[in-house]
Amino acid sequence: MPNLTLITLTPPSLPVGYCPLNYQTLANDIISGTQATFNSSIGNSFFNFGSSTPALNNQVYPWLDEDGNWWVFNGGYWNRKHPVSITSSERRIFIGTTNDLLSYDGGDGTSNPPTNYTGAMWEVDTNFQARFPVGAGTFAASGVVTVNGTTTSTAVAGEDQHLLTTAEMPSHAHLMTWDSQDTAGGNQLKTLYLGPDANVPNDITKNTGSVGGDTAHNNLPPFYGVYFIKRTARVYYTK
Repeated sequence: MPNLTLITLTPPSLPVGYCPLNYQTLANDIISGTQATFNSSIGNSFFNFGSSTPALNNQVYPWLDEDGNWWVFNGGYWNRKHPVSITSSERRIFIGTTNDLLSYDGGDGTSNPPTNYTGAMWEVDTNFQARFPVGAGTFAASGVVTVNGTTTSTAVAGEDQHLLTTAEMPSHAHLMTWDSQDTAGGNQLKTLYLGPDANVPNDITKNTGSVGGDTAHNNLPPFYGVYFIKRTARVYYTK
C-alpha cells in the first residue's frame, strides 16, 4: 500500500532534565513543539467552503461555494472559467434591452471593452440584425441554403419588401371598353380595328388605362424582435 498520509507529525525533542510544572504544561509543550510536514506528492486537499469569499490568508486554497461552484484566486479576483469559449459558435436568443445584456450571465453591467475578468459576457451578433434564421437545407427551385450565409447558391436573396415583376404576376387578361366614336358616316367597325382609312388594313395596338400604385408590398411574416447574442472576449466569472 502506498503512503497516503497527508501530514506527517514529528514530536518535539524535550531537553534533558525537562520537568513540567503540571500535566497541562506538558501537553502544551508537546503540542507547540510538534512539527507538521505536508506530503506534497499527494496533492493539496485543503479548500474553502461557504457562501462568502474566503479570508485573505485562505486565498491560496480553492473555494467551493454553496451553489457548487469552484473558484480560485487569481489576478486579484476569485474567478472561474466561463463554460462557453470566447471562440464558440454558440448563439443564444436574448429578450430585453441592450443594457440588460450587459449584466446577463455574470456580466458586470458596464459597456467597457471586455477583458479576461471584466465587462459583459455576451454581445449582440450583428450578422442576425433584421434577418430571420433559416435551417440549412434546400429551398424549392432556389438552391441550397449556405450555412452562416444570407443567400442561396442561386443568389436568391431575401427582401423585407418586394415589387412584383411582370414574370411574377399571375397570367391574366384585361377587359377593354371602347367609347362611342363618330365616324362621320364611315364603317365604325373598320375604323376601330383597321384605322381611319377603312380600305388600308393597319395593325393597331390598343392599351388599357394604368392602375396601381407601383409600390412594393410588405414581405414580412408576423415577428417579435429579439437579439441573437454571442460570447465576448471575457473569459472568467469573478467574485
